[in-house]
Amino acid sequence: MGDLSLLMALRVQGIASPERAAIAAGTTPSRLSTLTDAGLAEEREGRVCGFALTALGAELVDELLAAEGLRGDPELTACYERFLAFNERVLKLSTDWQVRRAGGTDTPNDHSDPHHDALVIDRLAELHERIRLCLDTVATRAPRFASYRSRLDDCVTRLQNGDLSAFTAVMAESYHTVWFELHQDLLLTLGLKRGT
Repeated sequence: MGDLSLLMALRVQGIASPERAAIAAGTTPSRLSTLTDAGLAEEREGRVCGFALTALGAELVDELLAAEGLRGDPELTACYERFLAFNERVLKLSTDWQVRRAGGTDTPNDHSDPHHDALVIDRLAELHERIRLCLDTVATRAPRFASYRSRLDDCVTRLQNGDLSAFTAVMAESYHTVWFELHQDLLLTLGLKRGT
């Protein structure tokens, strides 16, 4: 029951589809049933459906993170500082993807200009090459973080192959969403709060 990768996938995703939780944890969707059977997760129905941690599951995540022993780790903290520098650029690129400046006015990007989109994708791909090195260092300290690199790699590849949803689609395997989950995971692992 102590599968931190799967539990953390639910923690950072909030409400996760079985498929997305499995991708994040490098497992199969059927593994979620072991968490629900143990009372660590529950399936939610409604407008937003999927699996979420129970209070017991969240408590176990906190225990497992403490046992992992990376809170305050100097090397991981240094990686997080580099992450924050990249974060500013990822957020700027996400805005450039969603909003275009025309005639001094911001307008939603309707993706009707393939040249504009290609330039933003190229900028993301260039930045991602540098991000990969940072993520490799993070994974040496905590191997469970390795899946973030492969997930972000996949988002860039999908974008370059024409899947426009792979940049900022919400509650999906998009670069922005996976990046947000990585940020949450780093904060929880290091015992930090957003903005610190």
